[in-house]
Amino acid sequence: MAADLVVKGGKLVTPEGIIEAGIAIKDGKIMNIAKETGLPEAQRLIRVDGRLVMPGVIDAHSHIHDPDYTYREDFESGSKAAAAGGVTMLIDMPLVLTVLSDMIERKKEEGERLSVVDFSFHAGMMRPEYIGEIPKVVALGVKSFKLFTTQPFKVGWKGVKEIVQAVTKSQGITVVHAEDDSIVSEWVKKVRDEEGRKDVLAHFDSRPAEAEGEAIRRLIHISEETGGHIHIAHMTTTVGTVLVRDAKERGISITAETCPQYLVFTRDDAEKQGPYLKMTPPLRTRDDVISLWRGLADGTIDMVVTDHAPGTREEKEVGWEDIWKAWGGIPGVETLLPIMLSEGVNKGRITPMRLVEAMCRRPAEVFGLYPRKGALKEGSDGDLVIVDMKREVTIRAENLHYKVGWTPYEGMKVVGFPEITVIRGEVVAEGGAILKKPGYGKFVEMT
Repeated sequence: MAADLVVKGGKLVTPEGIIEAGIAIKDGKIMNIAKETGLPEAQRLIRVDGRLVMPGVIDAHSHIHDPDYTYREDFESGSKAAAAGGVTMLIDMPLVLTVLSDMIERKKEEGERLSVVDFSFHAGMMRPEYIGEIPKVVALGVKSFKLFTTQPFKVGWKGVKEIVQAVTKSQGITVVHAEDDSIVSEWVKKVRDEEGRKDVLAHFDSRPAEAEGEAIRRLIHISEETGGHIHIAHMTTTVGTVLVRDAKERGISITAETCPQYLVFTRDDAEKQGPYLKMTPPLRTRDDVISLWRGLADGTIDMVVTDHAPGTREEKEVGWEDIWKAWGGIPGVETLLPIMLSEGVNKGRITPMRLVEAMCRRPAEVFGLYPRKGALKEGSDGDLVIVDMKREVTIRAENLHYKVGWTPYEGMKVVGFPEITVIRGEVVAEGGAILKKPGYGKFVEMT
């Protein structure tokens, strides 16, 4: 039986190792992985001449399409950026509007009309009064629920435990923005209200590492008490990494993610880029960066995501005068894979196998998408990225697909770049050009 697409001559990267083989895809699924002689004829053949072939990247934390903020990003622009960067699936995170059953149905329709890549959702922002919505959300194929332990969407610790228990009862996962509100409130009061600071580093000084550490400590305790799976969003600190490592060694159901910005930038960079590097949690120290890379290398940190949450230049520029007024968030989905190839694999901090585990398999496993997504296996979706590990590129906003027209990585040289992105057996992006129309992307249920 002929395949729709055959990719030959590549080095397939799996978490277990690199194998020289080809892939045949039929009706959107991988039908065969074999040496060149064992592959069927195909309508389309791609020869990749020894380049790496990896599963499509899953960005499991991206604020792509909030209906009230589509001037910053929407499914069309965000998914084109994703496809160009080798990201074949987005899990869209609530930004400001609460995402429960009605909003999920609305966003699913908008995604299937506008997105180039496949997608799913996290529900939230969760509060105890929304617990009754959990079974309805799960019935729609969404099993991940986001909550905050600090303002502006703060849930108290009693409420956190109640939500985790309810989510666990529905066999879901609770994703937590982990900063302790009492510590953050105390420091915001000190820095902003008592000292009257508005400088670019005031935001950083108002959210100390101990706020993340204390929140993660409490969440580990709640996971231990309830048996619920808690996933730590955008972890930034040494103390968080140590706590998660210890919890995993004790068999507690905790997973964690970090982001490229926390692996590349420090507080010192914020002095130069100012409000453009304002984000929450804030950037940390060089020691924290080292700890995060070690945690990623040894599996303490399960995955790398973007927390893609762009603001316009105008929403950022106001921060030069008053950092509290600036939007906190950056664009990142299109540069996710290039940065991790360059800073991670090519600089020897992680192996190609660990990269695939952290950016493909673990996001799929944690959020109920595996083995349909995140794997080079027969029967899995035919989602691939073909990567040239030697290609050097200087990141320029003018070459990216974001609505906001800027990137914090402007001028950064990367070595290692995605060349071709395939979703369900169709080439959606090649050389940065988008080849599929909006609406090719499909909603994928969490199981």
